[in-house]
Amino acid sequence: MIHFPRAGAPPRPLGCTPDGFTLLEVMVAMAILATAFAAVLRLHADSMDMVIESRVYTRAAELAQMKMTEVEVTGLEKLAMLSGEFQDIAPDYYWVVEVEPAPVAPWKRVSVRVANKNVKGGGVRLVSYILSGELDADTIKKQ
Repeated sequence: MIHFPRAGAPPRPLGCTPDGFTLLEVMVAMAILATAFAAVLRLHADSMDMVIESRVYTRAAELAQMKMTEVEVTGLEKLAMLSGEFQDIAPDYYWVVEVEPAPVAPWKRVSVRVANKNVKGGGVRLVSYILSGELDADTIKKQ
């Protein structure tokens, strides 16, 4: 094999390959980098989905607490609607209030469910027991 060194390069012994990588080495390195890059992109997409889901659930929990407080302050007797939407506050969320009798007579089990219209399978349910009516000594003795 005849070897012609580049101008100004130090002479190399015969049989040595020129400096640099072969095409196969470059292709293998590119395949490894592409696989690693695809994995990083997938992790980023998953983390973004988790951030969005976390925001939706956090907002739903805040709205459920707000609606439960509203029910507690106004009272069960003055509760006008059992479902609706949060118009200007959060237009993508809806709420449902369910009132059921509790095992103890003057109490009611109140459940507030809030969910986002655009996210499936999500939502928050908040349950509380609220006194419906007056609690007197006779009622306590009967229980």
